[in-house]
Amino acid sequence: MGSISAKVHLYRNSFADAKRVLLECGEFRAETFRYSTGVEALKVSNSRGSFTILPFMGQMVWRCDFDGRELAMKSIHEEPERCKTCFSESYGCFLMHCGLTAMGNPAADDSHVGHAELPIASYREAWIATGSDAIGSYIAVGGKFVNRLCFTHNYEFSPTVLLRAGAAKLEIVASIHNRKDIPFEYYYLCHVNHRPVDGSRIVESPLSRHPIINHEVPDGYYKPWADATNAFLRRLDTDWTLQSKVGIEGESYRPEIVSCYFHRPDADGFAAVMQVFPGNEGAVYVKYRPGELPYATRWIARTEDEDAMGMCLPATAEHKGLSYCRAHSQQRFLQPGESVTFHIETGFLAAGEIPASLDG
Repeated sequence: MGSISAKVHLYRNSFADAKRVLLECGEFRAETFRYSTGVEALKVSNSRGSFTILPFMGQMVWRCDFDGRELAMKSIHEEPERCKTCFSESYGCFLMHCGLTAMGNPAADDSHVGHAELPIASYREAWIATGSDAIGSYIAVGGKFVNRLCFTHNYEFSPTVLLRAGAAKLEIVASIHNRKDIPFEYYYLCHVNHRPVDGSRIVESPLSRHPIINHEVPDGYYKPWADATNAFLRRLDTDWTLQSKVGIEGESYRPEIVSCYFHRPDADGFAAVMQVFPGNEGAVYVKYRPGELPYATRWIARTEDEDAMGMCLPATAEHKGLSYCRAHSQQRFLQPGESVTFHIETGFLAAGEIPASLDG
């Protein structure tokens, strides 16, 4: 993060129901508050917009808006609830970290909850900082979550969300450190939930292979919706590029469709996926490094209560739970004392900011 000019440590008892200005620096502003549900939140703003992060519950980014546009998915939860077991008790965030002792939807022989412990991890250490680097000035929020289980694992997870001056994007850096004296088996996924806009196009980096289109409509699901989604899945089996058009006739993502895409990195090691809005209204995007996170999960859910365009959830493995990942050799290991870091970027692009190389 270059040179840090100021760092403020955050404490739960410093958050009140009313918004309080914690920090102002140039165009940056940070305000603390509590939702009516009691969940602590920090709203961080620059000249283009803001993001609202839950510093003690998963370091989850609950909302994100730039240039007057809310980017986060639609949800029945307007405010985050204090989750006890799993993120699905209060689902509707813009971004959450998933893993690490497992990941994805548990199968019948799995014992972990959906996406495991990271989404609602309780952080004892959280902070906000301002500084500058070779690119320019920034404000960042981060923390440290330590998970220890005797004779099993002892890891440290440290995420950071960085917002730059004049930028309409978030830069996410997430690091894992194995503090135990045995190898640590881990899985990670960055769950970024944009809001779909009918008439948009999904434009992305070149693929290295055909995507995986999963047929996972739950047994016993509401039959009219299940039939419609299964019919759309059969069309995708023939032509997966139909997923690149948002809101087409016959589209059905109820309750969801989960696919897996594989992108070729550019010369700098990055790949990108964009939802380009109709009418020259710009785009939203996710940028990541396939060398770090080779599985680009695509999760789309379009119901009246949940409307989400998870067009690119960079991950170390597929989303099908611990047993499946082990059976398909998708697990990763950190040796004692070893660390690994992932880099993701997401945000809004005005019409003139869309890269021609992707928008052709």
